[in-house]
Amino acid sequence: MHELVFELSGPYYELAWAEIRGVMEGNGHGCRTVSYQEGLLIVETDAPPEVLCGKLGLTHRILYHLGTTDRERLMAGDTGIKLPPGSAAVVTRRIGGREVDSMEINRGFGGEISRDNPIDLERPVHSVIVLVSESCVVGRLACVVDKKGMSRRLVKNRPYFSPVSLEPKYARALVNMARPAKGLTIHDPFCGTGGILLEAAEMGYKVSGGDTDPMMVEGCRRNLRTYNLQGNVWEGDVSQNIPEGIDRIVTDPPYGRSSSSRGEDIRTVYSRLLLTASERLGDKGYLAVIFPGKRYYRLGSEYLSPVEMHRTRVHSSLERYFCLFRKE
Repeated sequence: MHELVFELSGPYYELAWAEIRGVMEGNGHGCRTVSYQEGLLIVETDAPPEVLCGKLGLTHRILYHLGTTDRERLMAGDTGIKLPPGSAAVVTRRIGGREVDSMEINRGFGGEISRDNPIDLERPVHSVIVLVSESCVVGRLACVVDKKGMSRRLVKNRPYFSPVSLEPKYARALVNMARPAKGLTIHDPFCGTGGILLEAAEMGYKVSGGDTDPMMVEGCRRNLRTYNLQGNVWEGDVSQNIPEGIDRIVTDPPYGRSSSSRGEDIRTVYSRLLLTASERLGDKGYLAVIFPGKRYYRLGSEYLSPVEMHRTRVHSSLERYFCLFRKE
């Protein structure tokens, strides 16, 4: 077991925290929360940080926790924090736009570290990062989430795209909320151009999807091929395309004027999704879904057991709720 520090990607820190819980539970890792403050989560876990970095969307980087202190002790070089043998470099990062004198912290704490570890700013053995939030959390860099990789799969960079497709980082968060595990299949019954399936497949999970629009189905297949990813996608309505006994359903269904529901009332579409999910999810399967209002989370609880809900804002007139349900 080790203590890991997660530098979360804002502004929806609760959603980022939920994603971490989901990927831990889904992959069978122990996880005990040590502390939380704005933008920072510290947990005790047996999970390998490199594996987590390959799956998370709403985390910037993961550190091995070295200690938590305050600015005064850092600037005075009096923290008592020790590193394993090897050269080191110190970097200070502000969380939430906090006012901080990074140079003074680097000078003071760097001086303390240099007593036992030579400073090497070019190729250090240990990259030490000071994260300044409500307190100052010090950690040794374990890994960085591959944001560049996700950017290659942004909507604008896909050969076939729709402007309402979910961003890769949020698609990953939704997938991870569903507690995915190796060998299970993730199905998106409103797959569109494949934003959710792309991220789930990239993370190493089996994927399948469906959509009523044959152009979307072909576009989704094309996008999967472009990124050398495997997945089965077919044409069909939400009441038809969800396989019996499916492990996980992860989806971002139509929610507004920019999304096509073929003239059907949105509440009816959601009701059919929830009913079909309740019938076809495997035992203890999960549905992770984005709804445009709290009332649909209440609707979902009529069909499945509610687990959690997290609010985000798209613009002044549209909120989106990341919702998780379980089939008991």
